[in-house]
Amino acid sequence: MKLRDHLYKIEHNAFEKWGECIVFTVGAIGLGYLFRPEDPLMITGHFPWTWFVSVLIALRYGLAPALVSAGLITLSLFAFIQTGLVNHHFPIEYALGGIILTLVCGQFSSVWIGRMRRANLLSAHAGERFEQISRAYFMVRLSHDRLEQNLISKPVTLREAISEIRTLLGENGGKQNSEPVQGFMSILVHYCSLDSAAIYPVATGSGVPKPYATCGKGAPWIADDPLLEAALETGNTTYQTVNRLKDNQASNYLVAAPLTTSSGKQLAVLLVQDMPFLALQRETLQIMGVLLAYFADHVHAARSAAEILSPHPDCPIMFAAELIKLWRLKRDLDIVSSLAMIRIGRCDRMEEIVNALERQQRGLDHVWKRHVPEAAQLVTLMPFAGPAAVEGFLARTGETLKKNFGVVLGKDDVTWRTEALSSSLSPLGLIERLVEEQRRE
Repeated sequence: MKLRDHLYKIEHNAFEKWGECIVFTVGAIGLGYLFRPEDPLMITGHFPWTWFVSVLIALRYGLAPALVSAGLITLSLFAFIQTGLVNHHFPIEYALGGIILTLVCGQFSSVWIGRMRRANLLSAHAGERFEQISRAYFMVRLSHDRLEQNLISKPVTLREAISEIRTLLGENGGKQNSEPVQGFMSILVHYCSLDSAAIYPVATGSGVPKPYATCGKGAPWIADDPLLEAALETGNTTYQTVNRLKDNQASNYLVAAPLTTSSGKQLAVLLVQDMPFLALQRETLQIMGVLLAYFADHVHAARSAAEILSPHPDCPIMFAAELIKLWRLKRDLDIVSSLAMIRIGRCDRMEEIVNALERQQRGLDHVWKRHVPEAAQLVTLMPFAGPAAVEGFLARTGETLKKNFGVVLGKDDVTWRTEALSSSLSPLGLIERLVEEQRRE
């Protein structure tokens, strides 16, 4: 969220932009009239200093404010001459030179503002993806460790539990209602040994929010609790230790942990009132933090991608959310991304081929496996991939098929189709066209 907030600082507040444009231009004209009433715009001077105002406005705000500033100076010059305040013919070269200089500076500024906005958008997107990948890696490592330690006593893996939560979120369109959140609470109880806890929405008013889910006796909402205040303020997990609370402070919770997305948005907060003493350790808090972050990302993604998940519930949540995000980048900044569809006709080795193609995807790509009558479809979303990257993808896919299975891409009932993201077609429309047309073929 911080990166996104920083991004929009480039697009200055409209009132500030136009207010400064008018006030500075009129102020410069007024100062010129105050100190040099016979020639306020310095027509007869050695240098037209008044045009510095338009140039500075152009460099700061771009072309449109620069045109307004240059227009005000030109109109003021015309008005001074017509009213007789300035005894001079209208200086065409003076006005034309100032306007052209202002336009050049405004165009330069507009181009670089656009480039900075584009670079910041790409940086923000890359930062969110890095955060998601690091969280996923940590989750896999913890799941592997737990599987080794608890194979007999706890046969359910973290991967299976999270898969169930993704299914619940997809069915509910990302809504934070009792069903998926209560299921998530069961996972927290299983992996973090919680006795009494509750998940609350982040309160926006003065009232006491209703919990999404509870376990044991729950945990009452106390708005002025120091652990809760610290968790909401910092966005990090806080827990009770001997040396952290001051002598005059007391907390009703052992742990307060916000559900924060990769972009920094807080969706809810977990309050733990009771858990075994030996469970309150660094490893448990790490597992709790990863689970909360993973769940928050998928809730936020499912909510933003509801328009795709509703008609296509089998679509992975992160695939749909990433598609919408990349479509907006294409619409706003013309950043190219692509979709590719590989269709494998039904045969004895169909699942083996699909799994092999899924494993050879790039780390940035998102994959959607679909099973349709008499075939399997593998849809790959390739961020920031133009025609050259798509050709490379098809070449790698063809090489994998030929080397491992003796299958030729485009023949042997293995066909392909690609689509570049376009602002003229919605993400859902793009998916529908790609899936339906490929299926008809």
